[in-house]
Amino acid sequence: MRNKRLFQNKREHITHTIKAAIMDKKLWDEAIQLKEQPQLPSQPTPPNSISDIIGEDTMIYCLDRIWTDPRILSTGPVYCIDDASWKTSNELAGIGWSLHSKEDTLLIQGSSAIEPTEAALQAEAMAILLAVQQLHALYYKNVMFLGDCTQLFNNLDILSQGENKRSNWKEISTIVQDVLVLARLNNFTFKHDPRNFVQHVDQLEKRARIMSQQYVIF
Repeated sequence: MRNKRLFQNKREHITHTIKAAIMDKKLWDEAIQLKEQPQLPSQPTPPNSISDIIGEDTMIYCLDRIWTDPRILSTGPVYCIDDASWKTSNELAGIGWSLHSKEDTLLIQGSSAIEPTEAALQAEAMAILLAVQQLHALYYKNVMFLGDCTQLFNNLDILSQGENKRSNWKEISTIVQDVLVLARLNNFTFKHDPRNFVQHVDQLEKRARIMSQQYVIF
């Protein structure tokens, strides 16, 4: 108002001036409230690739000198994805796993139909047990196992780091303990991974279940 009166010889109506002052005060109060609001913790960024999950330090070693395949003797980080296909407690379930190099080269895989289980969790536990047993038999060390069963893999991740901890699930406690024994012998680790990273294994296990397939490794 002052500047317009001095330099432009214009006078603002008092009503307009009051409304402008009220609007400025309102905007200022909103800005202060927004500044004082607690900042919500940022959500973790979902992984874009397997490398985001396994990191760069997971190494693979094949101790059996019979192996001569250069893919098997790779020294890069490797991971094993496993999963189960379960419908009802009256039908066969299917399990599948696949071992991959850091570059996502498929090294070896296996699949099978298994006897019906009471729940999907038991089928998931059997899938990880058979994968761990197979890679133990082939002398693999330091492999990271990945699966999309959140409860099971988060539980295995915790249990594998503590000798005296036990599974809280009675229905799969024996299976989990067998997995942990082999994991500690071979320095196997476990991580949960999103569903979109298990498509290949998903096809293996479903085919095994539908075809009542016996265990094959190739």
